[in-house]
Amino acid sequence: MEWQGVMTIIEALSEIKYVADSQGKKTDVIVPVEVWETLLASWKELVEQLEEREDIAIFQEWLQKRADGKVETISLDALEQELIGDGLV
Repeated sequence: MEWQGVMTIIEALSEIKYVADSQGKKTDVIVPVEVWETLLASWKELVEQLEEREDIAIFQEWLQKRADGKVETISLDALEQELIGDGLV
């Protein structure tokens, strides 16, 4: 199996093969490497998009709290000391 260009998820899923026992119960799945890599890339992209959406939502919430005067701010020096104290710097 050789793929030209980008494989869609539907195309990828159609290449998956199932192994069944003597009663016909599915027991295993055979996934070609190209399909596995396509699925992994798609999952990675999806996770990145979800994380970006979450980051945007957190930032928008913070902006709203700031606009409402509900956000406590600290100086850059205080932030630096806090990060040092937490072992992050």
